[in-house]
Amino acid sequence: MEYKSEKRICQNCQKDFIIEPNDFGFYEKIKVPPPTFCPECRRQRRWAWRNNMSLYSRKCDLCGKSVISLYSPNSGFTVYCNKCWWRDNWDPKSYATEYNFSKPFFSQFRELIQRVPHISVVNDDGIASLNCEYTHDWWFSKNCYMCFSGWYVENVMYSFFILAGKYLVDCLVIRSPSEWMYECFLSSKCYQLKYSRICLACIDSQFLYDCRDCQNCFMCFGLRNKKYHFQNKQYSKEEYEKILNEYKLDTFSGVERAKKEFDLFLMKFFRRYAQVLQCLNCTGDILSYSKNSKKCFVLKNSENCRYSDFCGDSRSPTKDCYDITLTGVSSECYECTVGDHSQLNLFGVFSVKSQDIKYCQHCHNCKHCFGCVGLRNANYCIFNKQYSKEEYEELLPKIIQQMNDVPYVDKKGIIYKYGEFYPIELSPFGYNETYAPELLPLKKEEAKSKGYNWQDNTQKTTGKETLLPEKIPDSIKDIKDSIVDKILKCIECGRNYKIVANELIFYKKMQIPIPRRCLHCRYENRIKNLNSFNLWHRKCMCDKENHEHKGKCPNEFETSYAPDRPEIVHCEKCYQAEIY
Repeated sequence: MEYKSEKRICQNCQKDFIIEPNDFGFYEKIKVPPPTFCPECRRQRRWAWRNNMSLYSRKCDLCGKSVISLYSPNSGFTVYCNKCWWRDNWDPKSYATEYNFSKPFFSQFRELIQRVPHISVVNDDGIASLNCEYTHDWWFSKNCYMCFSGWYVENVMYSFFILAGKYLVDCLVIRSPSEWMYECFLSSKCYQLKYSRICLACIDSQFLYDCRDCQNCFMCFGLRNKKYHFQNKQYSKEEYEKILNEYKLDTFSGVERAKKEFDLFLMKFFRRYAQVLQCLNCTGDILSYSKNSKKCFVLKNSENCRYSDFCGDSRSPTKDCYDITLTGVSSECYECTVGDHSQLNLFGVFSVKSQDIKYCQHCHNCKHCFGCVGLRNANYCIFNKQYSKEEYEELLPKIIQQMNDVPYVDKKGIIYKYGEFYPIELSPFGYNETYAPELLPLKKEEAKSKGYNWQDNTQKTTGKETLLPEKIPDSIKDIKDSIVDKILKCIECGRNYKIVANELIFYKKMQIPIPRRCLHCRYENRIKNLNSFNLWHRKCMCDKENHEHKGKCPNEFETSYAPDRPEIVHCEKCYQAEIY
């Protein structure tokens, strides 16, 4: 069948969006109707079902031990610690229920997820990881603390989406082996790198942007194979070290000064329209080793994917997936988050190593399941109830038809039939506990008016500080080991925080001053390095005569740099001509 592009109106934001011919082919292949939400609203909806950074202290409802959990004590959910949840002394099928054809599917499913015990945090601590209790979506790692979304790493703290590396603190999107890095973004194969973005194979440097194979460089942009450079100018080793000493980067005041200067310095330079490495026929940003993938962000080793973010794995490709988040090594998946090693995982949440599952959450190694929660090694289940193959195949089409005949209608009047991801208003998390505010910031009143949950009791302490910010020694050289016993106060939000022993060892080795901001404020500042997960059609802004064009460059592209942003944006050809 030949398909044509169609313009639709998003149910949620009322803006136009386009469904491409290839999209229709994909929806037909996996037997779902075309979406009624635009790609941006679909992404926001998925992220609103993921607690990204908020952890709470509570008790395991099975063994009674204190645990760290995604679910606040006032959430109303039954929570088991990881060891209890993975044991065989409880049966998720004991919570099975008959499907009620008189009620909307999503209302019934919400009741099911409230009954079935939830794992406290999603990681494999005690199974394949060691000493990683204070992490979420964290796998095959050791000695990590307050980290989220990563695997195969060691000695990492306060970081997000880390796929490789050792001794990393306050980093974001590190996907290739690196060691001893601090406040770095999208950098790989680096060693002893600090306060840097989009770097490759750089050593003993700080405050770099898009530099490669550089060593002993400070506050530079776009360098290749350089040593002893400051603000893109060559110096002798002695001159360079003198400049470095003058900035006193072992002090908090020196680093703050350098950060302000670095931001002003970068505004003098052009920007590459997108970070794309060895890709074919792809659009989006932060893409590598992928092909035929459109409108994707932070994607690696993927083929034929659309509208996806933070996906892909270096070990095996992700193929033929639409609208997936934080998922790798999968195929024919749609509207799911963390659905690794799966095929035909539709509308799944933290359901991995599964095949042909729909609307399942926290299900592992399952096949042919619908609307299930917490199952392991199960086949042919609906609402956690076991059926025969014949019963399952007879009942499932009836439920799908009922979802269309008796749809769920949210508080805004949006209709949810079969083929829609879960309504935000049914999320077990407050809107402010998730990554969704990074995509669409909402104040409490705005979120509540849309029917979304809001968590007023995020776990934090204030007013308990035993060491005021102004009393912390400026230089890491003057910090005593006793600081690990002190309670500090964030200079931005006022939240109390502590310095742990391994963290202090890292700061002293790297000569990094004690941070004056809590981990949450530091995370929010790092996230600002990510452009919006939106694309705009723009023209290259290059007007240099030596770039094989007269006057302004005629090249056009799709970029995540909005037209009203101040950066000068170049096409790939002009960018490379200027860099090299």
